[in-house]
Amino acid sequence: MPVTTIAITLPPLLISVGSSYAIHVLNQYYADFNLIEPGQKARGILSVMTHISVTVTLAGLTTAAAFITLISSQLTAIQQWAVFAGLGILFAVGIAITLIPAALHLMPHRYPGGMLKKRQPSGFALVDWLLAATAKGALRHSGKVYAVLLVVLGVSVIGALQMNVDTEFLHYFRKSDPTRRNTVQLGDKFGGAWAVNIIIDSGETDGVKSPEFLQVVENLRSWLVAGKNADLNVGRTDAFSDAIKRMHMAMYNGDPDFFRIPADRMTIMDYLAIYSGADSDSDGVYDDFEPFVDVFYQKTNVLARLTARQADRLGTTQIRRILEKINAYLEKTLPEDYGFEVTGYPAVNLKLAHYVVTSQLVGLALSLVFVVVVITALFRKIAAAPMALIDMGVTILINFGIMGWFGIELDMVTSVIATITIGIGVDDTIHFLNTYRFYRPQCATVEETIEQTLFVSGKAIMFTSLALTFGFLSMVTSNFLPIVLFSVLTALTMINTTIGSILLIPAAIGLTGVELGQPASKGADG
Repeated sequence: MPVTTIAITLPPLLISVGSSYAIHVLNQYYADFNLIEPGQKARGILSVMTHISVTVTLAGLTTAAAFITLISSQLTAIQQWAVFAGLGILFAVGIAITLIPAALHLMPHRYPGGMLKKRQPSGFALVDWLLAATAKGALRHSGKVYAVLLVVLGVSVIGALQMNVDTEFLHYFRKSDPTRRNTVQLGDKFGGAWAVNIIIDSGETDGVKSPEFLQVVENLRSWLVAGKNADLNVGRTDAFSDAIKRMHMAMYNGDPDFFRIPADRMTIMDYLAIYSGADSDSDGVYDDFEPFVDVFYQKTNVLARLTARQADRLGTTQIRRILEKINAYLEKTLPEDYGFEVTGYPAVNLKLAHYVVTSQLVGLALSLVFVVVVITALFRKIAAAPMALIDMGVTILINFGIMGWFGIELDMVTSVIATITIGIGVDDTIHFLNTYRFYRPQCATVEETIEQTLFVSGKAIMFTSLALTFGFLSMVTSNFLPIVLFSVLTALTMINTTIGSILLIPAAIGLTGVELGQPASKGADG
């Protein structure tokens, strides 16, 4: 798999997610530490690990499936990312539920030093207090929690409506980056660094040698650079007709008045016959002409260079408008027997951005459907599915709201975040809901169940959130701005999914009274 822009996000993603599974396993081990008898350590670890291994496996499978839905993309790079992300998640799950228990069995059976001082104020005690307060607040003030959430969502919706779907490749680089500076200078000095290729087909062999055809080309070139069409951002054009005009002017002692297309075909044929140039591939077309004509002189390529000056913005929105305007002009002005095609790197990049964004939206929809199916099957209750979607839905909407308010476009990179939110958000959700279902038969009330659930899985969710947040923030030092935005927005997403798991889901349980407990099962393995 080649190292692409999207592929470089795999290492921090897999390290972060993999560490979260390890944290959940270790947290369960120490939460049920007293249930493990020193003389029967292997049996005790097996008993303790049974529940958390099932939870981690379910979470991992769902996360991997959410990533693998991106295989529906039309882009090979995203398909490869989806496959390797899914496989990486499965490997991380396998390591967490096999190697970590094996390592714990080989290690001495004792608490870490910091956990022995539970009575003293510490970070662990603070987390326990915070989770207990969250459990009480989520249940006793569930209405207020969702009232505040509605306000936040309202603000997010307004922001999301302002979000622009656009990809501006040059602005992916910092202003100080040599690539961006040099491209801007090319736009200022030479009329543009990249170009739209306008292929015009005369419909007949040697049709390009016709003065009428070449005049049509000249009319197009004049229109492209006209002041009234400044919104096309065309700095200059190059075409086969330039060579003909230069030869015509040379035949009249360099008189500028003759820098034009000759009036008859025979003159053009004579100029080409006496032209002296290299033909390295012996195809009958001089090397100087090959960028502009085919071997049959039936088609010509008009190169329209797009400027990228400091004040210009040539994102996919602008490129789409430019291409649409050029196509409309050609359809209106070209003779009926002429054909045309507008292509080039700008058109390729436009299609590329379209494929990326649409594939993310398709992947997002497939992920949500898959999550609903898995959660419903796991709990055998349709009411469980909305609980799972609360966390992810709220996080995605807030994420889009932040992007809209801060002017961050939904582009090739930021569109990936929604799928990652589903993949990682469902991980926290399954950990919470499955742990809740495990403890429900052992607790007298819903409040007690939620408090116990948060004490076990909530603590792990908080620590995994920290691991994920700092894991993604490790990319903030990149010189490539999409990676910086990806790291910051994904880190914010991790924080939001954590809040959703430990606050919004408990509040929803308290507000709706939905019962997610599994049927009578006595005893606790942890």
